Amino acid sequence: MSRNENTTSAEDNALNAAQVLFTANPLFLTPQSKHMFEAQERIWDQIETFSTAWFRRRQDATQAIIDAGRRIAAEGGSDPALMIKELSEFHAGAIQRLTADTKECTELVTKCADALVRNEVEAIQETAVATKRATQTAESDPV
Repeated sequence: MSRNENTTSAEDNALNAAQVLFTANPLFLTPQSKHMFEAQERIWDQIETFSTAWFRRRQDATQAIIDAGRRIAAEGGSDPALMIKELSEFHAGAIQRLTADTKECTELVTKCADALVRNEVEAIQETAVATKRATQTAESDPV
């Protein structure tokens, strides 16, 4: 591991032993990394769900303004009431889309925070159980 000319063989051996201890010890890595990856997957699923719905609402908005523009261009010049009606309906739809954005964004943040906290609690519990098990089975000789 160590390639520094200033280290002694004892220091080099200690560094190598420490590397093995921290890279291979399931007490340190398994619960934390497993739950971290699970949390990332849950968060990714939530972001994907949110973004898909968000883009769908943007497509609906684009189509709604195109359709309203066509109707206004076809008949709105001769009927101002139709133009006002089309714009009012478009604005009502925009408010509904913004309301859905806000609601779903709040749900996204809540679900992502839940994934992080839940997985962290589970990892801590598993680490505590594994540590307790390891310390109970460890034998030591008095000095």
